[in-house]
Amino acid sequence: MNNWLFENLICPRDRSSLKRSDGGLVCENGHIYPVISDVPIMLIEEAESTHDYIKRTFEAVKDNSVLTEADRSTQNTDAIDPFVQGEIPYTSGILYFSVQNRLERYPIPHLRLPEGNGATLLDIGCNWGRWCVAAGRLGYRPIGIDPSLRAVLAAKRVCKQLGVEADFVVGDCRFLPFRSGAFDTVFSYGVYQHLSKDNTKISIEEAARVLKPDGNSLIQMPNVYGLRQFYNYWRRGFSEGEGFDIRYWKPSEILSVFERLIGPTKMTADCYFGLGLQSSDADLFPVHYRFLVRTSEAIRKVSDRVKPLARAADSVYLYSTKN
Repeated sequence: MNNWLFENLICPRDRSSLKRSDGGLVCENGHIYPVISDVPIMLIEEAESTHDYIKRTFEAVKDNSVLTEADRSTQNTDAIDPFVQGEIPYTSGILYFSVQNRLERYPIPHLRLPEGNGATLLDIGCNWGRWCVAAGRLGYRPIGIDPSLRAVLAAKRVCKQLGVEADFVVGDCRFLPFRSGAFDTVFSYGVYQHLSKDNTKISIEEAARVLKPDGNSLIQMPNVYGLRQFYNYWRRGFSEGEGFDIRYWKPSEILSVFERLIGPTKMTADCYFGLGLQSSDADLFPVHYRFLVRTSEAIRKVSDRVKPLARAADSVYLYSTKN
């Protein structure tokens, strides 16, 4: 663990400082956090669980097999990590079931941010690290956080394989284990949409807390007025959802929450006809999916000029500046 990360980590329970102790970290009030393969495990076991990943992480900490997986190196350095092969539809969307366990390259998306020039970027819900790789290639210093230890260890392997420097922490977006004002930029994709609205608001407040004054955040959210999202919401009987279900937000509701909790916010389109469609991945898909992805991207480009079109996108970005 590098010095910057250690100096900016805090106890997620009481926000007190940490010190190294017997291969782990301990806070001033005696809360202990293990470190596995140089990754600090900063989860709160007694907190309400928002995903089965959290339970699996606590189980994995006690299971030596996760270390074997973490230290494994493939004989072929060009091989796609097995974890990514299996996990891809669960991180990127249902279209990716068509390429599950058949990836020939890592689907690294385009990050819609300016050049990083060494700025720190926190990727909330990083999973296997695709956005950390994108951020590193754009000149940011990425730090990824995710509740899944297996995903974070895969992210470490992928970044090493692709020559990207990044640091990783296992943690919960509701209890970010970082000092206030630690980051220049906060990013999150495909994460808050799975939380209850109350937990989303708590997580946005935490994202704002760890941002520097005048720092920026770019966070993806689902839009209930998107064609596909409204159809799914209707099929669900317009219920709020539970567990890992998508929670649907109106544009005015999203903007109000982000402006109140972070600061001035601009909403732009991410994609149409579904969630998670990345134009950079079009070549990976069967022909009919390529058409869908490219059509979505064409409409998105039009929405940059015709602003009201963004309010019909299935997935939107909220770009905020901390007050």
